Amino acid sequence: MFQESQNKEFLQIIIERAKNVELTWVKQFLDIIFDNFDHAHQLRLNDIGCNLGQFWKGLKERVGGIQYSGYDFEEVYLEEAKKIFPEISKRLFKLDITQEKPPDCDITVCSATLEHLEYLQPSFDNMLQSTKELFLLRTFLGKEPLTSIRMKDGAKTYYNIHQFSFNEIFLSLEKNGFSSKVIRDRYTDSMPHYPDN
Repeated sequence: MFQESQNKEFLQIIIERAKNVELTWVKQFLDIIFDNFDHAHQLRLNDIGCNLGQFWKGLKERVGGIQYSGYDFEEVYLEEAKKIFPEISKRLFKLDITQEKPPDCDITVCSATLEHLEYLQPSFDNMLQSTKELFLLRTFLGKEPLTSIRMKDGAKTYYNIHQFSFNEIFLSLEKNGFSSKVIRDRYTDSMPHYPDN
């Protein structure tokens, strides 16, 4: 489990963040959704790797009506999210995206999740195949796949951070009927280097 590779300090940081901090990426994703859908309030949205419900916090401030569902593999995150946001406690689910396809939705958001998966597939296809209209992804991308190993004090195991290649991502998107667009990340103020083909 990913949380075993973290420490107690990390859990406290993300609890505090879910309660008190508005995240830039959440605002950016919401701007994209509401710039592209006049009927956003009628849509079903899956938050894959929902952690403690940070995206829900931003979403509920913007508009009511979107049918939000949050999915995470870590039970500790889901339990903490239910305490912080009891109004969605019945909309938070344990899901192993490496083994299961989430229920169908109109929009999927996925931030800081893909890089914790050892392999891109079948997880990425599971997300894409359940998404009807828009898939928003925030992760590490580069010319080549890379893995970085880290260890935190007080953690039980090593954890890996994976960067997948543009080509891997774009081929999966195309195979599943999506066109792609790379956008500057507002939080890091960075744009990934797009590979020359």
